[in-house]
Amino acid sequence: MKPKALLTLIALAGILIGWGVTWANQNAKIHANAAGIDTLTDRVKTVTSQATESDKAIVRMETKIEYIIKGVDEIKAEVKGRGQN
Repeated sequence: MKPKALLTLIALAGILIGWGVTWANQNAKIHANAAGIDTLTDRVKTVTSQATESDKAIVRMETKIEYIIKGVDEIKAEVKGRGQN
């Protein structure tokens, strides 16, 4: 084989190996990013669930406060009514 042909084949092999390594690295990055996205998706679901539970707890607390205020207003009205009798 001629030296020029041998150098051409070696150069071509080097280019193909370089392309293969680049492709493998990009493929690995894509899979790592996909795994990261899955992890973030799970975390977002968890945070969303916690926020929903927090919102429900706030509504329950607001409802209890409203009942307490209503009860206090009724007691005030009763005391005021007794004072006028």
